This record gives sequence, C-alpha cells and structure tokens, in this order.
Amino acid sequence: MRITLAGRAGLLLLVFLLRSLVLFAGTPEQIASKTGLDQDLFATITVDVGDTQLAVLAVAIIDRAFSSRISGHLREQLLPYVGKNALYINPTVNEVVNSFPFFPQRLTISQEGVPTFTPTAGDWVEISDGFLNGRFVPNPGGTSYGSGSEGILVMDKAIDITKPFTVSYEGQTANFNVGGGATTAYSTASPTGAAAAPSHAEINVPLPEKITDVQGALTTGEFTRASVAALLSIPIQLVQTITVAARGNELRLVLVYLQDEVCEAAFGRELAASLEPLIGTGAVMVWALSSTGSPFSPWSFFIQQNGTNYLFFSGSSFVELTQGFLRDDEVAAGQIMAGVIRLPKGVDQNAPFSLYYSTNSVEFNAK
Repeated sequence: MRITLAGRAGLLLLVFLLRSLVLFAGTPEQIASKTGLDQDLFATITVDVGDTQLAVLAVAIIDRAFSSRISGHLREQLLPYVGKNALYINPTVNEVVNSFPFFPQRLTISQEGVPTFTPTAGDWVEISDGFLNGRFVPNPGGTSYGSGSEGILVMDKAIDITKPFTVSYEGQTANFNVGGGATTAYSTASPTGAAAAPSHAEINVPLPEKITDVQGALTTGEFTRASVAALLSIPIQLVQTITVAARGNELRLVLVYLQDEVCEAAFGRELAASLEPLIGTGAVMVWALSSTGSPFSPWSFFIQQNGTNYLFFSGSSFVELTQGFLRDDEVAAGQIMAGVIRLPKGVDQNAPFSLYYSTNSVEFNAK
C-alpha cells in the first residue's frame, strides 16, 4: 500500500524558484543556478502530451542534495530516504490544471548488469495527494508557475544510484552519473559552454552569535553607500549597497569586499574572528535586511567581469554567517541574514568586477 505524506504540489518549485520556463527551456547550468543543486544530482525529461509539454524533474536523494535551496518542510520528508536509492520526482506543466495524464508506473530505471526496474504502486511515496492518480495542483506561487505533483520513488536494492543509471518515461530518457563532488562555476560567455573555474573547497567558519550592533540603523535609517561605510568604519571603495523594492516589500543588501582594511571595521569581536580566514581571498560579505520582510536568495547573485558572467552552482561558493543563509527563502521583518560570497577562481580579484543580484548591480574596484 502506498504511503501518503501529504503536502502541496509545486512545493519544490517554490523553494527552488523554478518556473516552468526554466524546466522546459533552461540549460542544466541555469537550473543548477536557480536550485543550488549540483548538476549530477538532477535530470529533466520533457514529453509532448497532446498539445501540452510535460516536464518531469528527477533528483537523486543523497546527502549532497540537502546543500541546495530546500525548505525545512521538504527536508524532513526526504531525509528518511537517504541511503534507500530514492529519487524525488516532480512532474509539472505550464497550465493550471487539477489533473494531468502523468503515470508514475510508466517510469522505468535501467542500469548495466541489473534487470530494468519498473515500479509498482508500492514503490512510490506520495508527497502530494493523488500523485499516483495524475492529480495536479496549481502551484501556490501563482498561475505563472503552472501545476504539478510530487512523489518519491524508492528503489532500495533494485538500483544503485551511486552508479550510472538511466531514467525513462514514454520513450524519453535522461542519464544520471552521480559523482562525488560539486559542479563547477559556469561562464555564459564561454563559446563551448565549458566550466569557467572549479568551485571552492569547503571552508568552515564559526557562526557569530551577533552580527552587529547597528542592525536597527541599517534596517530603518538612511541607506546609502556613504552612510553604511561611515557607520561601519569601512573604506567606501570596499562597500556597496543595493535596495530592491517590490510588492510593498523592501530588501536592503550591504555588500563588503573583504580586503585587509576591513580588519579595522566596527564589527563585533566574534564577527571579525569569523571573517579573518576569508579576508584577502576574493570574497564579498552580504548582509540582507528588511523592515517589512522580503524574499531573499543568495543564488540570485552572479559576477560579471570582462563580458563574462560567472554563476554559482555549489554551496561551497558561500559561507553562512547566520543559519539559513543558503536554505531560507526570505529575510524576516527586522532581522538580518548574513553570509559570504566566494568569488569564482576565474574572476581576477585585481580588476574591476560587477556583482549582480538579479537585475541589480554594483561595481567593485578596490585596487
């Protein structure tokens, strides 16, 4: 008998900010940039069903998948299936529908040396009610997100997802080769689509108990580059600010290029100690604040230099200074989220570069 966890269709789409456009037209690099998933952990299959295109997203449920932008609620649902050779399956369509002819039992898994695995109802765990019967639910994010459904395919000993395997649905296939490391940063200007630079080795930085005593002033007071630099006693060339206002919400971003001069800033002792390993390594500290509460995602940052865009795909490109910096989707009213962006190795730290948050950009030229 199948298990029902209950939930809302499109939950992962909301958490990962994946619009149907990304699933249908996006490259693996674009999807990785939106989700924070390493590229070897997911694959998409698109199938024409009448006049509608169905996209099926499959994600390997292993420890590394939890370094992505996943909600705490979904994390709790997926964690029990780590080590059980399981896949998260999310079919979605652009249209708003209550049902769609998606048949989970027609999904097959093949792997060299073992019989093709064709799941039965007992191999599925429903996240959204009616997943096995083709029930779709309009995405809570709005009509532009379309509709979808969610389930978990548990293969146990039938398939070893640490070895190459293929997922097939209605004659369309996607190949998995789950490796042991994170994917690399991607340069959109590369004519071959090659990686621009390897991602960073992970670094552990202790989380400070308190970020700053001037949080209130930054949230509600004057918010300019000059005022923030003066408030924090940081040379102005190392500071930039971005304000994003939308739908009645205001997001304020403080951006500090971590050079030697930052050691004299008006930070608390704990924060200064946490930043020390990162100073001079090519890193930008980010504080996200909002007096109203606002959506925020560090995965919306990217670097531009000499006409090349450097996107972030791996959690090792960030360091959390407050818990949830990478995984939460918003900054609460009156609160602060803080972390550090580690510049891709392809970026020349001695030359000007632009830091983008979505369509907003600032330039650093500290040298």
